[in-house]
Amino acid sequence: MMGSNISNREACLDTLEKTHSKVIPWLMIMRLYFAFCYLIIISGCGSTLKLRLDMNQSQEDVPMLGRNASREFSDPSFFSFPLTKVWEYDASAGFGNGAPIIVNKTLIIGTLQGELHAINVETGKRISYNKNLSPISSSPVAYRQYIIVGLESANENLISFNTEKGDVQWSKNIGGVVSSPFTSDDLLFVGGLDGTFYSFKAQYGESNWKFDTKAPIYASACALNDLVFCANAEGIIFGLDKKNGEMRWKFSTRHAVFAGLTVQNGKLIAASRDSTVYIIDAVSGALERKIFVGDKIMSTPAVSNGIIYIPSLDGSLSAYSLLDGMMQWKFHAKNAVNTTPIIASNAVIVASLDNHLYALSLKDGSVLWKYDVESRIKTTPLVWQNSIFVAAENKTIYCFRTEQ
Repeated sequence: MMGSNISNREACLDTLEKTHSKVIPWLMIMRLYFAFCYLIIISGCGSTLKLRLDMNQSQEDVPMLGRNASREFSDPSFFSFPLTKVWEYDASAGFGNGAPIIVNKTLIIGTLQGELHAINVETGKRISYNKNLSPISSSPVAYRQYIIVGLESANENLISFNTEKGDVQWSKNIGGVVSSPFTSDDLLFVGGLDGTFYSFKAQYGESNWKFDTKAPIYASACALNDLVFCANAEGIIFGLDKKNGEMRWKFSTRHAVFAGLTVQNGKLIAASRDSTVYIIDAVSGALERKIFVGDKIMSTPAVSNGIIYIPSLDGSLSAYSLLDGMMQWKFHAKNAVNTTPIIASNAVIVASLDNHLYALSLKDGSVLWKYDVESRIKTTPLVWQNSIFVAAENKTIYCFRTEQ
């Protein structure tokens, strides 16, 4: 729009020059001014701000979605309710489903406007910022001094940023990325919209192996010991050898798998579009049991202490026994639950499209605390050191802590 206005102004100036026989000095100055502004606008559109961070990682960090390669959506935090909102951050752009990550007290999150924001977890102030010009739907992953992020589109849609230098370390085109990558044993694993599941050497981006699943990959993968697990849009789940990518087993749910995978206690948990959660032996690929919840599941179930917590688009969060599949309790929000629940030591933290962030009792699902952010929440919250971070559809990130 700005470029169009500049063109119109230049056209008017051309007309004035043809009308008058004399060249007016101020007219030439105006032409040079508009030309200068145009160059600034064009150069600004393609610029990328450097992402510089101190990536001194510790055991307390959450460097990837679900904290580790098995996707454990749990945290030892203990909360005393009610909680207090201690800061909010305006990102000026919406967010995808993937949760933020935390490294060295820095919260890192991508936006649907193609930006990476690095925020101080104590103050809520911006530390660094990078614009990629392509939507980021998933969670980034931190590896050593690198931040690796998947983009939905663009020619290069898997990018590793060197946070010491502030620029790009390497980039790849894998057809677009909406699933959240993870690292394990110095390797990076990620599924592409081109239907291929990839393993790269995380530091330099060199190909380790790739496996063609023959359908787009939307679900975030996970790993256990020497196995990695991925699922595609045709509902086929694969167990692959972590070192060479050879298929150990495959299992078909017969419906698309969009929710991410998680593996706990040797059991792979997969939620399908057929409103069913499949509990599969992670080593053999054999089905152990199915849990039918009654509506579609778009986010990863969470597991802790033998209980599986399943979010659903009917607004429910249900707790089931992992051992026998029996329901323990069910909570109903006023709109869809499209985020993964996070299990703290004394509460389940879950967000809903009804604008609320909830803390529920582990025992019976009763509401211990809730907060209305006045906007839908479709991004999975993050729990870290007795704090809750949640990104809402109003382009704002909120931090909540126990009252002092």
